[in-house]
Amino acid sequence: MTFDQNCVMESFDVTSLYTNVQNDAALQALSELLDKHARYINTFGLSKARVLILIRECLKCNIFKWSGEYYSQVRGLAMGQRLAPVLAICFMSRIEEPVLARLPIMYCRYVDDCCVVTSTQSEMDECFRLLNEQSQYIRLTRETPRDGWLSYLNTQMKLSNGIMHVKWYRKESSKNILIHARSAHPTAVKRAVLRNMFKTATKVCTSENERCESRRLALEIASKNGYPTSRCQRRPSRAGIQSRTPRDNKVPLCIPFISDKVSAALQQCILRQKCQDMRRTIAFIS
Repeated sequence: MTFDQNCVMESFDVTSLYTNVQNDAALQALSELLDKHARYINTFGLSKARVLILIRECLKCNIFKWSGEYYSQVRGLAMGQRLAPVLAICFMSRIEEPVLARLPIMYCRYVDDCCVVTSTQSEMDECFRLLNEQSQYIRLTRETPRDGWLSYLNTQMKLSNGIMHVKWYRKESSKNILIHARSAHPTAVKRAVLRNMFKTATKVCTSENERCESRRLALEIASKNGYPTSRCQRRPSRAGIQSRTPRDNKVPLCIPFISDKVSAALQQCILRQKCQDMRRTIAFIS
């Protein structure tokens, strides 16, 4: 996708989204979405009215205890409630409708973080104003690019000569703490943590220059957590990954993790008894 040279890019963020979403407003937004997508949603025989009644009752389960006293949250979605993220997303879809109607060049949202590209600064200001006018409790903040780069989620984006450049990003407030190399965790877990970090760092990038920069940042984070650089740069063996036997119909054997040496010895015992095709070993941290 190419952009005009004069395009403007900013990110918007909602201040304290969950506690500022009214339950009634969230249910109204959900009701509208149920009407809009009724033929694609399986409600398992429940009418829309009954679904909304059940959700309303669930939202009343917001009693918590603090210092020996019981409290009830009277406004906003309760943090930690399983329905809260879904209802917050439904509510935000209603908030953003006037902006989407203006057809910005690009509009992306993840829960309450928005990335917007418009043709002019005045159009960007209008989008920001519209979002802030949809609810008396919802207030958004805005961020503009610094040195050409705009931070959005775990990426930084830059518009240059009509091309969008993206690289991996870690916030200044992030402590970049991983499972330490010397931690008493299975080696497979540590390997997976590193692999996922490097995979994310490279996948989000748009060109080799950004990829190299993101890899260097990932290597620095891994090194600070005790991992040798040589180990991080080693690519996983595809043959080893593809040779794994299917896990279907295997009985899980759950054992507490003590050390990689103990786990390997136990695995050898299973192999000697020719039970590897009947059960799979799962080590857990006790």
